[in-house]
Amino acid sequence: MAEPTAALSGHRALVTGASSGIGAALARALARRGADLVLTARRADALATLAAELTAAHGATVDVIALDLATADGPAALWQQATAARPVTILINNAGFGQFRAFADVDAARDAELIALNVAAPVALAHAFVAAATATPRHYLLNVASMVAWQAIPNFATYGASKVFVRNFSESLHYELAPRGIGVTCLCPGGTRTEFHALAGAGDYGRLARAAMLDADPVAERGVRAMLAGTKTVVPGALNRLSCWLTGVLPRGLASRSATRVMGRPRAAPLPPRKPRDS
Repeated sequence: MAEPTAALSGHRALVTGASSGIGAALARALARRGADLVLTARRADALATLAAELTAAHGATVDVIALDLATADGPAALWQQATAARPVTILINNAGFGQFRAFADVDAARDAELIALNVAAPVALAHAFVAAATATPRHYLLNVASMVAWQAIPNFATYGASKVFVRNFSESLHYELAPRGIGVTCLCPGGTRTEFHALAGAGDYGRLARAAMLDADPVAERGVRAMLAGTKTVVPGALNRLSCWLTGVLPRGLASRSATRVMGRPRAAPLPPRKPRDS
């Protein structure tokens, strides 16, 4: 059965990391279905551009909050601002970053920032979301992890571990929160054509990794459809689903060595700064 165009009419969704890539694509997929939005990221100009696009294309009411979720008070400040005027019934935890480098070559402070954004912020926002949820309408929580959550990948150590956390956290909440009328879905993309890879200092991926790359829009569309269907976990892309299945049957050491070949070697150049110029 076709999904109604206004499937999310009356809902208001908070989307983190919405300035570009999968986050922006998720915002578009939600707006197409009639949801109003709260968009957050560090880049105020990119958020304003997207908000204007969604209002013009879909008539959505879009609020913009520019802040850094990796700071200690970021999640609490975001939730307070996002819910000051109207409640949030959909939470999309998408914000995150990675670094494709050997662990010994990564600054400890940058890893701490990664953990704050990829792990601590989604947990804090989920707590606030669940505490504020009402019996009706049905509430939705979509956490964006990665297919790297299926295995250990050398040179993606901290990022990969953070996504293992997000996947396990999401799948636990899927069962816990169902009786409360809160649907929880984990979206686990593989390689997606976004700015993530440049910011992670990547670019030397192997041929198979490049072949499995998807655009952000179909990844987001698959995620929102899975969320509305009550799916626990979704991996977009046939090659990505096959890879996840194979890592489940291969010995873990072999899976990690295979991943090293597929991902290629990290670049020797320094990591680009995470802070954008317009933040």
